[in-house]
Amino acid sequence: MADVAEASSFWIDRENLCLRRSRAGAEDERVALTPKSFDVLRYLAENPGRLVTHDELLEALWPDVYVQPEVLKSHILAIRAALGDTISNPRFIETQRGRGYRFIGTLRGPRSAAGKPGPAVELGVFAGRAEALGSLLALLDRAAAGEPQAVFISGEPGFGKTTLVGQFLARASTHADPVVAQGHCVENFAGAEPYYPIFEALCELSKDAGTGAVRALEALAPSWAAQMPAQFSAAQRMALQQQAIAGAPSRMVREACSLFEALATERPLILVLEDLHWADFATIDLISALCRRRSSVKLLLVATYRPEDLTAAQRPLRQMTHDLALHKFSTEIELAPLSVTAITEILSGGTGDEANSSEFGQFIKKRTGGNPLFMRVVLEHLLQRGDVERTGLGWRSLAPLSKLASEAPPTLGRAIETELERMTDIQRRVLDVACVVGDPFDSASAASAAEMDEPSFEAVCDDLPSCAIRPGELLRLPSGKLLRTYTFSHAIYRQVLYDRIGQTRRAQLHRAVGERLEEIYSPDQRDEVATRLAQHFALAGDWSRTLDYLRSALRIANSRFAWRDALAILDQAFALAANLPETARIPAEIELLERRATIQAGVALDPNARETYAELAAKTGRYGDIDAQCRALLGLAYSVSWYDLVYNLQLLDEVLALCEQQADPIQRDVTRMDAHTRRLWTSGWNKAEARECEEALARLKISADNVTIARAEMNFSMLCLVSARYREVKDLVDSSYGLIRESPRDIIEELANSAWMRLVGVPWSIFSLGEFGTALAGMDASIAAFEKGGDSSAASFTQVFRGAMLFHSMDFEGTLRDCGPVASQPYEHHAGPDAQTMPLKRRIALIYCGLAEMGLGNIVAALEYLRVAEGEMERQPVHLDWYWRLALEWGMVGALIANGDHAAAHARAQRLCDRAAQTDERAWQALASEARSRAALACGDASEAMADVAKALAACDGVEVPLAEWRVHATGAMVFKAIGDVRQSGKHTRLGAAIRKRLAGTLPEGDPLRSKFERRSGALAED
Repeated sequence: MADVAEASSFWIDRENLCLRRSRAGAEDERVALTPKSFDVLRYLAENPGRLVTHDELLEALWPDVYVQPEVLKSHILAIRAALGDTISNPRFIETQRGRGYRFIGTLRGPRSAAGKPGPAVELGVFAGRAEALGSLLALLDRAAAGEPQAVFISGEPGFGKTTLVGQFLARASTHADPVVAQGHCVENFAGAEPYYPIFEALCELSKDAGTGAVRALEALAPSWAAQMPAQFSAAQRMALQQQAIAGAPSRMVREACSLFEALATERPLILVLEDLHWADFATIDLISALCRRRSSVKLLLVATYRPEDLTAAQRPLRQMTHDLALHKFSTEIELAPLSVTAITEILSGGTGDEANSSEFGQFIKKRTGGNPLFMRVVLEHLLQRGDVERTGLGWRSLAPLSKLASEAPPTLGRAIETELERMTDIQRRVLDVACVVGDPFDSASAASAAEMDEPSFEAVCDDLPSCAIRPGELLRLPSGKLLRTYTFSHAIYRQVLYDRIGQTRRAQLHRAVGERLEEIYSPDQRDEVATRLAQHFALAGDWSRTLDYLRSALRIANSRFAWRDALAILDQAFALAANLPETARIPAEIELLERRATIQAGVALDPNARETYAELAAKTGRYGDIDAQCRALLGLAYSVSWYDLVYNLQLLDEVLALCEQQADPIQRDVTRMDAHTRRLWTSGWNKAEARECEEALARLKISADNVTIARAEMNFSMLCLVSARYREVKDLVDSSYGLIRESPRDIIEELANSAWMRLVGVPWSIFSLGEFGTALAGMDASIAAFEKGGDSSAASFTQVFRGAMLFHSMDFEGTLRDCGPVASQPYEHHAGPDAQTMPLKRRIALIYCGLAEMGLGNIVAALEYLRVAEGEMERQPVHLDWYWRLALEWGMVGALIANGDHAAAHARAQRLCDRAAQTDERAWQALASEARSRAALACGDASEAMADVAKALAACDGVEVPLAEWRVHATGAMVFKAIGDVRQSGKHTRLGAAIRKRLAGTLPEGDPLRSKFERRSGALAED
C-alpha cells in the first residue's frame, strides 16, 4: 500500500463529496469510502496539524447520538486502508493514543491538463464542456486583474450546469487562490425568502475568519448583519438595527454591493448563485445593481438558471439577463446538448479509443438528446438489465444496438421508477418523506413523518444510492444540535418521487412535516422557516395556519425592504384566503388589502395605492368594519394629500364623521388624532382641532398600550413642529421612535413617518431653538443616511430643508446650492407619486431661493422665485401650504420694500399678520409683526411701526424663538433710531447682539459659517 501512496496523489472532491486518486498516465478514480468515513477524513483534513480529540470528532459528526469508540476506530482504519497509510509510519493520519488524531499529510487539488478538466463522477469523464470551462477561467483571470465580471449559465435540466460550476471551482482553487461564496435559490411557496441565496453565501463567507466578512458586514452592511443571528449577538443586532432607515428600498442593495466590492479588494471573490429561476425579486434587483457597478475590484459573479422554468412571474430575470448582456455588463454561457463526439468521448472513458464507441454514441445521442442526466439514467438502466458493461476502456454494449433500438427507450421517469422498484420498502418510505420535506432535507424534520427515529432515518439515507441522494452540509438546529443534511441528485429526481405520491398521502405528509418543524422551532424562531411552514400547511389544506406563516414571511420581506416580494406574498395570501369560510375570509381579505395599500403608499410610493385604498374603503364599508374603513379612508387621504388638497379634506371630514361609530374608545381617539393632525397640516391651524388632539392624547396615555401611545405622541410631535413647541418635538420623538421601530406590528406607514420626524423634524426643531451646529450636523447625517440607504428622493427633500436652515444662518449661497436644483425642475400640475418632484418640495425650494437672492441683494431674482411659488400654490394647493406661505409673504414684504413698492409691501405685511394670527406659530407671529413694522416705517408711519415692534416682542415672550427674536430686536433698534430714541434703540441693539452671539456660539470656532453669520447678521442689524 505504501507504493500506491507514493505513486498517486489523493484529493477531496467537495462537489461530489468523495475521495479521489490521481495516477500518472491514468484517469482519476473514486476511492471507495462510506459517507461517514469520508466525513471523518474531511473533518481531519480541514483541521490540519492540530490534535482532534475523540470527543470533538464524536460531537461534530455524531451529535446527540451515542457511538462506541470502536466505531470511530473502524472509520480511521478504513481511511488508512484507502490512503495506503500505516500506524507505524503514518503519512496522513497520526494517532495520539488515548487522545485523538492529527492530520499530517497533504491532499492535493484535482489533476488537470491545460484546457481539459478532470473527470466527473457519474459518467466517468467530463466531456463536451471544455469551451465553457475555458470561458469561465478566462473571466476569472479578468476579474483577478481588477475587472469585475458576471456570467449567467443557462441550460435545460440535466445539462450539467452544476457540474460545470463544480469543475470550474475545482480548477479555480489552484488557478487564482479565490475566496468562494455559494448561495442556492430554492423553490418556495409564495416566492422565496428575500435575499435567501445572498444570506446563504454571506453565512458561508462568515465562517472563514480569513475573509474578514464579519467585520465588513458590521461596518458596511448593518441591515444585513442585523438579520444574521449566527454571526452577531442580539445586542449587536439591536445596535445595528438602529442604523437602518425605514422606507429606503434600495438600502440593502447598496449595502450588499459595497460589501461584496470590499471583500473582493485583495483576493478574487467568486460569488456563485445557483437556480436563479427560483430567485426572489429582491435578489434579482441586487444582481442587476451589482453587475452595473463599475469598480476596480476582483469580483466574479457566476449564476445558473433554467430558461424553460421561467414563468411570467420571473419576467424580471429574463429582462435583467437580456439587458445586462445587451449593455456588456455580463456574459452568457448557454449549455447545449452534448454532441455525438462528446458522448463518444464519455463512452470511451476518455482513452481516445473511440472506434468502438462511435456507433454506440449515435445510439445514446438519439435516445437522450445529448442530455447528460438522461445519459446517466439510461446507461444505469441498461447496466442493470445487463445490456451494457463498464470497463477500464469505457462503456461497451453487450447486446446488438438493433435489439436495444427495437425496445422502447426508458423515459427518465420510468428509469427512476425502475430504480425505486429495486429498493426496499423502508428506503422508498424515506424518499417519499424526503421529497415532501424539500431539498435539502434532514432527519430532524423528516424522521417522524416516516415513522422512524432520527439515527435510523440517517442510516437509511447513508445507504441509499448516489443516483438518488447525496450527503450535504451540516445543519445546526435552534437547540444547537448538529446533523447531516441530504440533497437529491437532481431536482427532476425529486419531482418524479413527489408526483408518484397520492394526494391524500401527500397532504398527510406535508401536515406531519409542518407540525414537526413547529416542534423544532419555537414561536419566536419560526420566521426563518416561515415560507417552508406556509408551503407545508397550504399543501395540507390548513389555510388558517398557512396565512399565519405568510404573515411571518411578509414581516421578513418588509424588514428587508423587499417590497415586490412582499406584494407577491400578499397576492398568494389573497388567493388562499378564498378557501376560508366567509366569516374568516372577509376579515382576512380586508387585512391583506390593507397591508398591500400600506406598502404601496407608505414606502413604495406606488401610484396604485390610491386604487387599493379605494377598494379597501369600499369593501370595509360593505361589511361594516368601521375601524378598518376609517384606516382605509385615512390611507386614501394620505395617498392624495401631496397632490389634491380638496379631495384630501373631503376624505378627512368623512373619517371624522365615521369615527363616531367606532365602538372602542381607544381606536376612536387614535382615528381622531390621525384625522385632526392631517387636517391641521392640510388646511391650516385650528385651535379647536389642536385641542381635540391634546385631549385624545391625554385619554390614550391613561388607557392605551405603549405602542399606541408612542404612535399618538409621534402624531402630536407633528403638531408641535408647526406651533413653535420645538423642544417638545425632540422629547416626543426620542421617547416614541424606539417603541415604534421595535414594534412587532406591521405599521410601515407609521414607521416611515416616524423616521422622517427623527431624521428631519428633530434637526429642524433643534435649529429653530437656535442650536445651529448640532442641527446642521444632524441634517447632514440624515442626508448621508438617506443616500447610503438609496433613498435619493428623501435625501433631496432633506437637502431642501438644509437649504432653508442655511438661509437663517445667513449662508445665502449655500441655500441656492441646496435648493436651486429642485427649484429649477419643471412644474407638473396634478402630478402623482411617480412625478420627479413633489409640489411641496419644489415650492419650499422656490421660496428659500427667493429669500436667499433677497439676502444677496438680487431683488428682481428674489421676486421672480417668490411669484413662481405663489402661482403654483394658487394653481394646486397641497398640504402645509399655509405654513410655507408665511415664509413666502415675509419674503415678499422685504423684497417689495427693497424694490421701493412700499404700499404693496404694507398690504402684504398686513396679509402676513392676518395669516400668522390664525396659527399658533409664535415665531411667524413675531416675524409677521416685525415685517409690518418695517413696512410701516417705509411708509412713514413711525407710531404704527413702534406698535408692531411691541406686538412682535409680545409674540416672543415665554417661548423659545431666537431666529425671530434677534430680527425683532434689530427692527426695533431701527424704528427707535428713526424717531430719535437713542436709549431704546441701544437697548434693542444690545439684546439682539446677545442673541446673535449665542446663535453664532453654537457653531465651531473657525467654521466659515460662523463668521458669515456674525458678519451678515451684524450688518443687517446695523442697517
